[in-house]
Amino acid sequence: MGNGNRRDSLSVLADLLDDMEEPRRITHLLYASNLNYGQLTKYLKMLITMGLAHEQTNPHLFKITSEGIFFMNIINRRIKTK
Repeated sequence: MGNGNRRDSLSVLADLLDDMEEPRRITHLLYASNLNYGQLTKYLKMLITMGLAHEQTNPHLFKITSEGIFFMNIINRRIKTK
């Protein structure tokens, strides 16, 4: 994001949740999100703590929860009305 177009935290969270509609590995999320590893793990931890995403082991995947879908829909409406 070197061009000055910074996303706010809500946009980042909504984008991550959108990417997790299908179970995704962390490497996929890393490339899709355009975040560094530290930033991505911080946001993933937030989503999991809030119950908006689920971390699965063996294989290690991340997936949106039904609460995450609800949250993402609200945030996407907020972003579109700006």
